[in-house]
Amino acid sequence: MALKDLDNAEVTCLVDNSVDVLLPNTQVAYRPSLGEKWFERSLVAEHGFSATIKLEINGKEHRLLFDSGLSPLSAAHNADVLGLDLYHCEVVISSHGHIDHAGGLLNMRKKMNAKQKIPLHLHEHAFRKRLVKFQDGRILSLPAPNRSILSKAGYNIVEKQSPTLLMEDSVLVTGEVPRTNDFEKGFPNHYSEVDGNMENDPLIRDDQAIILNIKDKGLVVITGCGHSGIINTLKYAKELTSEDRIYAVIGGMHLSGGIFEPIIPRTVDELEELKPTFLIPCHCSGFKAVNEIARNMPSAFIQNSVGTTYIF
Repeated sequence: MALKDLDNAEVTCLVDNSVDVLLPNTQVAYRPSLGEKWFERSLVAEHGFSATIKLEINGKEHRLLFDSGLSPLSAAHNADVLGLDLYHCEVVISSHGHIDHAGGLLNMRKKMNAKQKIPLHLHEHAFRKRLVKFQDGRILSLPAPNRSILSKAGYNIVEKQSPTLLMEDSVLVTGEVPRTNDFEKGFPNHYSEVDGNMENDPLIRDDQAIILNIKDKGLVVITGCGHSGIINTLKYAKELTSEDRIYAVIGGMHLSGGIFEPIIPRTVDELEELKPTFLIPCHCSGFKAVNEIARNMPSAFIQNSVGTTYIF
């Protein structure tokens, strides 16, 4: 697809599983300066993900939101702490329908222009009720976003399975990601409600990512959970854009827990072959996977923290 080059892009992490105010700046990661009274209104972390993306296209600034975290309050709170103005946010993209990525949609909408309908791009499966059955008997409920409530809040819901170009063809939403390798097989203990019944749904087909193309550098790929598999996603990004260089990868890789730990070595090997310049695992990537990425790709690895802005 004809994804246009960008001179640069800014990605700010609003929600992630951890916050560390002592991390240093790096070549592309700029940690927030929180001021003398930072402890009176601190950034908060939770099991979820959200990021804002700021672009300049033809001399005009554009901003979009990717996911909104778990709780109704965290993304909005962190935006306030960081002083981010989302009034002119033009579009919201949902990586998938799980509550840890869609829980803050209503509160974030209140920060945008109330007189303007805001497109919310997602897959039709995002509105399915889901749950996860753990081997120890626990069940994790994942309530679905409410289509009617979101529409009344001022979202213009756009359901698509195929790739979509946005922002004057400068942002590419992958839509469904093909599962092409033999090791990223999805989430085997995940279930979705279909016609009133909970059915096994390991593939989570609504999972999608964002792709940017930075001039003379390559692709920036942003994932939510990466349920499609981070390698499937990156190879699909290359296929869609006919761009072989991967400049940065940021987001969840879903390699946490006993089911996914066996594929960490293969995933890291494949990542090394893809040679991203920067690799920023977030959210559900998991402690063991993050350590392996940091150990095997130290020059590419960047530790994420809520509030960090990446300037690519």
